[in-house]
Amino acid sequence: MKRLLKWIGGIIAIVAVVIGAAIALYLYTPASYENRLSAVQRAAERGVAAGHWPGVMWAIVQNGEVITTGAAGFADIEAGIAMTPETIMPIGSITKVLAGLAASIAATEGLLDLDAPITDVLQVPFDPKDGAARSFAHLATHTSGIIDIDAVYEEHGYHYGSATHPVPLTDFLSQTLGADGDLYEPALFGDWMPGTRYVYSNIGAGLAGQVIADAVGRPYADFTTERIVAPLGLSGFWGHIGPAPGTDPAQAVLYDRDETGAFEALPPYGLATWPDGQFNASATDLARLMAVMMGDGLLDGQQVLPAAAVQMQKTPRVADIPGKDTPGDFVGLFWERETLTVGPIALTLEGHSGGDPGVITFMYRTPGHPTGFVLMFNGEPEGTMGLLAIVRLVRLLAGMPLPQ
Repeated sequence: MKRLLKWIGGIIAIVAVVIGAAIALYLYTPASYENRLSAVQRAAERGVAAGHWPGVMWAIVQNGEVITTGAAGFADIEAGIAMTPETIMPIGSITKVLAGLAASIAATEGLLDLDAPITDVLQVPFDPKDGAARSFAHLATHTSGIIDIDAVYEEHGYHYGSATHPVPLTDFLSQTLGADGDLYEPALFGDWMPGTRYVYSNIGAGLAGQVIADAVGRPYADFTTERIVAPLGLSGFWGHIGPAPGTDPAQAVLYDRDETGAFEALPPYGLATWPDGQFNASATDLARLMAVMMGDGLLDGQQVLPAAAVQMQKTPRVADIPGKDTPGDFVGLFWERETLTVGPIALTLEGHSGGDPGVITFMYRTPGHPTGFVLMFNGEPEGTMGLLAIVRLVRLLAGMPLPQ
């Protein structure tokens, strides 16, 4: 899973220098709510027509409420099923926000010390090559020094053919992070002390889920479902477990590209480190989550999560270190403020994004602005123009004017 904003910005940076003025015009945003919303719909539909994405859904949040949702394109191209704001799909690394919330809830209840060595509670082997202690805060701020080397994460972390990875999380962690594990390599750990450098780590996030489970004495999926998913009234579910019995939610097909560039359905796949990226949800679900984050636990006028826990998650813990050194950017507990620069346009956003095969997701607010947004795609664009089309939608949704 990529640091999505940095990835997009990096790919189009050279083009942006050459045609900066044209990009500025392309990324122009109407001033009124109604015109901006119309521009979102047009841009989404044009992206479908241009073949940039199969389907897209979005939502806008204001003052603890979901104020509008929308969609364009297809959840399933072959079956002709339209994408809707209620369509469920994997949310990628936005899943990590649940880990930050779960840890904050556990911490406010005295079940988890965010700054203590994780080995105080962890029930699987953990043997960093430097022998230094790592805390949950290190894992949640991506400063633990754990590195997603391709030989381990890409080759063994994904399993195609089933949404359930055949290797349980505890076994994968033991194999990769325990010195006696079959996949253990010193290269999985950086040559710097924890807390001194930001390096995004999905293996570290998977470990964070296990730390929470061991601290609270319950399976991580059960704890997050009971303490977060249910109180928020989300229709989503953990992908490796599947929908609740007796339910049949509409789910999006995920798409890759064939050799001609046409969309091609991906088979189901599962993650060994599923707490880092395998929650499935709709745009409406993520909008409710964003409303709770913006409102310190409030949703539709009700306190559904403890305010202290939400505030704890959003509190800046890391800034101005290698890997996170843009002025004003910071990391909380799986919650980030980051800046995307595209030509003459700079966007500072707070929240999280996600990227996996066939998945691109955004859940952000503009700092200091009363609205937030969600944006989700079930396929990736090709080329710079496709990436710019995504940036245009992000630009339109970010800092949305208030409805009159």
